[in-house]
Order: sequence, then C-alpha cells, then structure tokens
Amino acid sequence: MSKNFLWGSSISGGQCEGGYDSRSETVVDLIPSGKDTRFQYLDNPGIYMERPTGFYPSQKGVEFYENYKEDIALYAQMGLKALRFSILWSRIFLDDSLTPNEEGLQFYDHVIDELIKHHIEPIITTIHFDMPVWVVEKYNGFYNKKVVELYEHYVKTIVHRYHDRVKYWISFCEINVMNHALYMVSGTIVQKGQNREEILHQCAYHQLLANAILVKICHETDATLKVGCEVAGSPCYPLTSSPEDYQLMMKADRSNYRYTDVMVKGHFPYYFLKELQQYHIEMLEEDIQMIQENTLDFIAVSYYKSGVASSEGITTNPKLETTPFGWTIDPVGLRIMLNQMYERYEKPIMIVENGLGTYDQVENGKVHDDYRIDYLQKHIEQMELAIEDGVDVIGYLTWAAMDVVSTSEGYMSKRYGFIYVDRQDDGSGTLKRIPKDSFYWYQRFIREKS
Repeated sequence: MSKNFLWGSSISGGQCEGGYDSRSETVVDLIPSGKDTRFQYLDNPGIYMERPTGFYPSQKGVEFYENYKEDIALYAQMGLKALRFSILWSRIFLDDSLTPNEEGLQFYDHVIDELIKHHIEPIITTIHFDMPVWVVEKYNGFYNKKVVELYEHYVKTIVHRYHDRVKYWISFCEINVMNHALYMVSGTIVQKGQNREEILHQCAYHQLLANAILVKICHETDATLKVGCEVAGSPCYPLTSSPEDYQLMMKADRSNYRYTDVMVKGHFPYYFLKELQQYHIEMLEEDIQMIQENTLDFIAVSYYKSGVASSEGITTNPKLETTPFGWTIDPVGLRIMLNQMYERYEKPIMIVENGLGTYDQVENGKVHDDYRIDYLQKHIEQMELAIEDGVDVIGYLTWAAMDVVSTSEGYMSKRYGFIYVDRQDDGSGTLKRIPKDSFYWYQRFIREKS
C-alpha cells in the first residue's frame, strides 16, 4: 500500500455545521427526526415545507461552524491524513442572486487553511444532501434545467476560490440514493398526480450533466485536480438460486450503478437510455457531448451494508448479523463491491464512507466502543484483500470523524464518530467532545501504516 494512501474520515455540512443564522436553509433543515417517519420525508417533505413548529436537528448540527478549530485539532491529534467535508451551497449563495456571500467563502477558507496547517488533505463534496431550500421553492431542484446553470455558477465560485489548496472534488453524495430520496438528493418535490419515475429520470439527466460541468471546470482551472462522484455501494445477492432472484439482483445493480456508468464511461448504457426514452427525456446534442468529454477521474464510494434480491424486493440477508438499527454487517461485501466496481470501471476508488451507526454510552467520562473497532478492522482487512486482488484503492475515509446528526433517522443517538459529541436526540447536551476508544485505536493504526 502506498505511503500516499489517504487514511481519513468524513463529515458533512448539513449534519454537523449549524451556523444556521449565517446561511439560508437546506433541505434537511426542514426535516424532523424520527426512526419511523423521517425517511419518507427525505423523498417528499410534504407538510414540512410549511415549517411547522418542532425540533429540526440539522439546523444546529453539532456546531462545527462555531468549533471548527477545536474539532480539526482533534482530527489532527487522531492522525487523519484526509478529511472529506461538504460546502453548503446555502452558505455561499443565500438566494438566487449571483453574488456570493463573502462571509461564507471566508469560513471555508479558514476550514481549508486549518486542515492544511495540520497536514490533513481537504476533500470537498459540492452537495451532500444539503440543497438550498430556495432552489427547491423557486425551481423544484434538478427537475428544472435552470438549476444546472445555478450549480455551474456555484461550483465555478468555489473551485476558483479553493483550487490552489484542494486537489480532490466530489460532485454529489450518494447520487444513486435519489432512487429512494429524491427531495434530499435532487431538491425536487413530486406533486400529487405526477409520475415519480419520469421526474426521477429528468433529475438524473440534469445531475449527470451538472457532474460533467464540474469536471470541466476543475480540469480547465487546474489540470491536476481530480473529480469523483459518490455512489452508495450496496452489493446485492440473490436470496435463492432461482433465475428470478438473479434477474432481480441484476436489475437492482443496474438501478444502483446506472449513474456511475454514465459519469465514468461518458455515455448512457442501453438499459438506461431505454428508460430515458420511455419517459421522453429530451437529450440535447450539446449535453451529450459535455457528458462524453468530461468523465470522472476517480470513483468515491460509501459502503455500509449489502442486500438480497427476492420476489419481495431488496430485503435483509438472513445469513448476516445486523446493527441495532437493522443494517446488515457484511465486511466481505466490501471486497466484493470493490472488485465489482473496479472490474466495471477501471478507475481509482476512494472509500469516503464506511462506519458503524449504533448506540454509545459514556462511562466515567469515556466511551468504550470495541464493537466499532472490530467493525472497522474487519472492513479494512477486506479492503486490503481487494487491493491484493488488484483493485486500485487510493483512500479509506470512515464515517464519521465525530458524531453528527444521522441522515436516515435524524438522531444523535445513532452514533458513527470517533469523537463522542454530548448532544442528545432532543437537542439537549453540552456539546462537549470526548474521544472514544476507537479514536485512539485509529490514531495508532494510522501511525503504524504511515
């Protein structure tokens, strides 16, 4: 493994930043917490566009905006070689005027400079489930091609500002999650009576175009910049040996990877093209050329779990253990997925999310999370086996550097971080940061690998 391998971790603005008074709203700012209710609103916010009173956990996050220096100092103490974070579009452009918010730009200047001071490679995601609400309300997100123009203006602004210090850029977080959470990923609301699949395919077409525009801007600004797009990696196995289950598995894989197929290969695979034609998506020649000429340099991937395909849809694998939140634990699936993706794309792969979301307890001022260490060790072992297989993996970034508001439930109690943050599901707590046992384990691990 190369000495330049990026051992690191990740956070995102919409889950950790706060700083709510100095930016405009993002899509997740309007979504409440709730294990059984939240996810449906990630696809369509419904009544929450009217902002009923209640607790909205992402509005304050864990106050990284107010505490970034102290947090980055902890990341440096842990020995991180890289930190992947997101810029909030809603902090750079408070509305659809084309004048950027200098205060927001300066905040990310400070974050980037602080990371570099501590020898941590900054990796930027341009949208991580945090589309500005003004984009939703005025344009209905990426359903409207006007948003591609607005995105172009946004990314030109940040790439030109930070390119001298940021080498790695990621367009979207888990673009394929739009299959289930269109509002969160694309900033688009499906109205009653509309065809969701048609709207999904229109959003996908526009986001794939936007991704190509980011690649073009980065490469024209500085030829050494590297651009990826994050895909949620979730290998799917057939539940039984029946041909029907295998066919359903193949269908699930295509649905997951169709976006990456376009961004890496520069053209729409036949099965995706057939879907676009079915929904009468207008594909302009200049768009197709943009996509063809501006393909990804690397693939960013998240990995948490695998699934099985059966007549009941994608279900939980009965052969695997699950977390308290019902996610399967499948380290071997990471090796399988990395091999599948490298065979399919032959591009360097950066793992930008991998981690265990579970309950942690503070005991005498400490958090003993051996279960998290065990989870990460087993996944790293499988990643290293994939590298031995010949897969070009350039980095391993865990989710998350510290506890943040979880995406699926909006809970703080679903904790992923190396650093415990004293904030509870109801928003109470001191926000004190407490390094967990896994913090010191990762610190030793990185030191031994470097």
